[in-house]
Amino acid sequence: MKMKACLVALLIVISSFVFIIGNPVRGNTENREPHAPKEPIAKEEVNTLDTLADVIQLVTELEGEIEGEKTKLREAKTHEERSEITKEIDKLNERRESLKINFEEIATGLDLETFYQKPQKRFDWKEEIQTLIGPIINDLKTMTARPRLIENLRTQVAYYEKQISLVKEALENIHAITVQVKDESLKNQLIGLENTWNNKGRQISSQLTIAKYQLTDKLGERRTFLESSKNIIRVFFKSRGRNFVLAVFAFLFVFFLLRYIHLHIYKGSTIHKTVAGSFYIRLADVLFHILTFVGATGALLIVLYVCGDWVLLGVAFIFILGLIWTAKQTLPRFYEQGTLLLNLGPVKENERVIYNGLPWKVTSLHFYTQLVNPELKGGRIRLPLNELKDIRSRPYHHDEPWFPCKENEWVVLTDGTMGRVAIQTPEIVQLIVGGGSSKTYPTAEFLKQNPLNLSRNFCVRVTFGIDYQHQAICTTEIPPKLKEAVTTGLVNAGYRDEITNLNVEFKEAADSSLDYVIFAECSGRIAKDYYKLSRIIQKIALETCNQNGWEIPFTTYTVHTVPSPHNSSP
Repeated sequence: MKMKACLVALLIVISSFVFIIGNPVRGNTENREPHAPKEPIAKEEVNTLDTLADVIQLVTELEGEIEGEKTKLREAKTHEERSEITKEIDKLNERRESLKINFEEIATGLDLETFYQKPQKRFDWKEEIQTLIGPIINDLKTMTARPRLIENLRTQVAYYEKQISLVKEALENIHAITVQVKDESLKNQLIGLENTWNNKGRQISSQLTIAKYQLTDKLGERRTFLESSKNIIRVFFKSRGRNFVLAVFAFLFVFFLLRYIHLHIYKGSTIHKTVAGSFYIRLADVLFHILTFVGATGALLIVLYVCGDWVLLGVAFIFILGLIWTAKQTLPRFYEQGTLLLNLGPVKENERVIYNGLPWKVTSLHFYTQLVNPELKGGRIRLPLNELKDIRSRPYHHDEPWFPCKENEWVVLTDGTMGRVAIQTPEIVQLIVGGGSSKTYPTAEFLKQNPLNLSRNFCVRVTFGIDYQHQAICTTEIPPKLKEAVTTGLVNAGYRDEITNLNVEFKEAADSSLDYVIFAECSGRIAKDYYKLSRIIQKIALETCNQNGWEIPFTTYTVHTVPSPHNSSP
């Protein structure tokens, strides 16, 4: 069901993109024809005609100046004069050509630099890479062209306004000096200089008029943020963006379709059910996964090829080559994971591993491996393949335990804690100890405490000593009497059916006492009375000594339990 939902979502997304491409957003600004006049019509036409007329007039004036400079060049006598006049002629020619380009751009409404741009013919791999990536950058520049152009025009307007103010200042200074001059020759020179600066002022004023006109024209096309966003989206998805989305959709569609087919084959195939763990089935699965990625990538490239988008196709090839080059460095890791998937690695299905200090059964070995511990609540974890690189598995016997205890069983730990297991998970083990309080251990730490499980069967051992004056009867009379007394005492205490075996044996002749060890093997049903039984046996042994007149050397009276009961008791 999840796979079907993914496919449906992808279809909805691509349908939305196609709708956006096929149905451009309609707005007050966007519906205008490219060459339709803007409001107010009359004013726009007058401004355009006036600007074009000013440009023509400036071109004519510049041509007159150029002819004048050429006349001076012919009359020049020194090399320095000819060099200066030539430079001045070059500057005037550049300004004339610039004005002609401005005239043509205003009349045609085109960016002539883009129109006359020619492709390069000389092969250069750096330039070829730039050619591949350049159109993408150009698309991004196109999306942001308007605000950048407006800012550039504002900079030009500010620059020309400053130039005009400087020209006015220069003319005022020249006029002030001319008024005071009496010499006709000097006065004529100043008048000529004033005319030159007047021409410069008119030319700069014309440039300012052109820049203001273009700025006003662009500002007149101002759109709302929503309209600009829609326009950017439409421009992006008009060609290259649309091709990119279609290619990505083709990749995802083929990938999830093949995964969906594999899932149904895996669930419905009788071969997978009967010999799912065989080498050939695993090999087929691995090859299918590889072909899934290859097929999805092929679908992406085919879509770009059919759309004729050589730029994105070249970028895709470069990206794929980069992936192949990177994969070369990680080939050993892929080889290890491949052997694991084929069940040929150090970890195999249906074997036993130790992970985080706990035993686990490998129930499923795929890209995500399933580990199970049947004795733990929530004892199921999923691991990626790379987590298995430092793990080794081994075959196990069906009698091997997966955990030393189960829930509701009684255990004794090496730290002296005795309690009933309330819950055991892969993370924690919680014991109910004396009085109903609980004590929690991390699972790995719990195992380090070497838990002694009492709920199946257990043994209580008590060491008891008597004085050396009873040496004559220490091995003949005392053991059977002590055994009979302890047996009778335990029966009277209500443990008739729970004591499976009881024995009293002479242990050793200690420094100041003759020691006996009392063994009581008990059923796990009375595990909670583990410490209580030790106390009962001690009491019975003491009463038996009193009844028979056996003296006890107080310095040698000891009771042994495993572990020591000094920390807790029920």
